[in-house]
Amino acid sequence: MARRNLRTVRRRRERGQYRLIAVAVLLSLSACLGAFYSLKYLVRVREIIFSGNSHLRNEELRSLVKMKQGEEMFRLSGRQIHHHLKKSPWIKEAVIRRELSGRMLIRVTEGVPLAVVSLADRPYLVDREGSLLEPIKEGTALFLPVIKEIDPGANKGTYDEAIRLIETLRDSKSLLYDGNVVITGHRPEDLTMVVGGIAIRVGRGDFGKKLERLAFVRDEVQKRNLAVEYIDLRFSNKIIVKPVAQELPAPAMEPDGKAGKSPEKRAAPKKGEKKEKRKAEQRNGKKKKG
Repeated sequence: MARRNLRTVRRRRERGQYRLIAVAVLLSLSACLGAFYSLKYLVRVREIIFSGNSHLRNEELRSLVKMKQGEEMFRLSGRQIHHHLKKSPWIKEAVIRRELSGRMLIRVTEGVPLAVVSLADRPYLVDREGSLLEPIKEGTALFLPVIKEIDPGANKGTYDEAIRLIETLRDSKSLLYDGNVVITGHRPEDLTMVVGGIAIRVGRGDFGKKLERLAFVRDEVQKRNLAVEYIDLRFSNKIIVKPVAQELPAPAMEPDGKAGKSPEKRAAPKKGEKKEKRKAEQRNGKKKKG
């Protein structure tokens, strides 16, 4: 009997402990639900602070976020806000942080314009990934290299090589990285920079070494005061420099504005003049005989 009584007491104690645990769990869940409700529906957006933006204005970012002051702080998830911001081609990355005080902190990373690409006679800004950022307004002056006659969709290989070439120009801090450079080419092997009217045939890849060789060639051309038609850097063992063909000097002009005849050559007499001269000689001969 004593043993049975002990077992009964133990079971009652265990049941009591289980009940206490269940009550504690229910209270914890209730507290969590209450806190969640408070956060989701009671905390309101008091202030939205943006940082990291240099091109897009705060008003433009607010329109992308689709959150306003006074709205529920957690109406949209962080993933949704991030997705809305990425709809702008300027936004490359965004970090969202929310505080229970009602402040929303958003730090964005914007794309950096690398070049200008001309599509259908309309210029667009592009970043280092080759993505179009926005069309350029008429009259805007930008000192960036221009990619011309290369379609990013139809000729992606050549377009990507042109972007890599311009990125190398910028990273090497070359003096050629400005608005006086135009890059063209129908194939990656034909990639050409036009600088100051001189065509520089660059071709595909290895741009760092090619630019070093170009700097050497330009120094030599300037020292010798050569007029150059094109420079070809596509070969690993040689550099081709094609001088501008020299034109023949124009004939000397006489004071009356007519071109003078060369003293070394006399104009050949015409056929009619020869006949008249012969007839005159024959007449003179007849007169002498008479």
